[in-house]
Amino acid sequence: MLNKQQLITTWHRLSTYLQTGWRPQVLTASFFLLSLAVAASILIASRETLESYPWQVHPGWVFCALLLLAIDLLLGSYAWHLLVSRLTSGSSLRYDIKCWHYSNLARRVPGPIWYIASRAILYEQKQISKTTTSLVSGLELALIFLSGVAVFLLSAPFWVISAEVVEQLNQSWVLLIVLIFCLIFIHPQVLNKIWAKMSQHPPEQRLKWLNTAIWFTFYIIIWIIGAGALFSIINIFTPLPVTHFIPVAGMWALANVISVAGTVAFSGIGLREISLAVLLTQFIPLPVAVIIAILSRLIWLIAESIGALLSLLL
Repeated sequence: MLNKQQLITTWHRLSTYLQTGWRPQVLTASFFLLSLAVAASILIASRETLESYPWQVHPGWVFCALLLLAIDLLLGSYAWHLLVSRLTSGSSLRYDIKCWHYSNLARRVPGPIWYIASRAILYEQKQISKTTTSLVSGLELALIFLSGVAVFLLSAPFWVISAEVVEQLNQSWVLLIVLIFCLIFIHPQVLNKIWAKMSQHPPEQRLKWLNTAIWFTFYIIIWIIGAGALFSIINIFTPLPVTHFIPVAGMWALANVISVAGTVAFSGIGLREISLAVLLTQFIPLPVAVIIAILSRLIWLIAESIGALLSLLL
């Protein structure tokens, strides 16, 4: 068994090895090819469903979906910058955006450890410890989860909940455990104590509720814009009245919250697509809901991969 110091030494050697010479380019290409493999597997697994669907595309919504998706990804990277700039020293907007998009390539590997590790390696080049980067990534996950739960709860009064949805929610008891943990983790006093004990460079000024409130609000905005992209994707293939946007926003948040919880607790593979398809059956037939869930996954996957490749130019 390796002790703590040996594990740290081994990790440092591995990260240094991966970031020298030709290896960064190979890692980038590998993760990008993995993204393409995931997209291909989704298409192959869903081939019969996609082929049997009577396609009727409304082009006007395509532009709207792409625009909102681009804004959503940019805001996600900027939210990461807000966290890093407040909790570390030596970061920059350009580098933070680059690292956020680049680490998205590693999200194709099941589990959160891979993209958190990729961030840790990148930020070590800026003299920011792996522990600090991992803590900021954990805070990001907690804020994403809590803001998603908030969007879901705010939209819940506008839902007409079916028996299938109730069954889906009853199976999501793990959300409660993750919710309690996240609420504790984002408390300013808890954050201050964690950073004081674990980070080599804690914030010069203690965190306050204002910091948490700003981050929390920012992620709620990101959820709403992402929901707007999903609403546009739905309307590309089937008309949906604007009055259904609020429930769709809640469904988008809930499906992703379930996926985040599943990623932390298990592997999370397919949880978002299954949950989203079941939830969307309130408004659209199940076959169409499945199509929307599959295509939204593919569109986000392609957009994140393109964003990651473009970030290498920063």
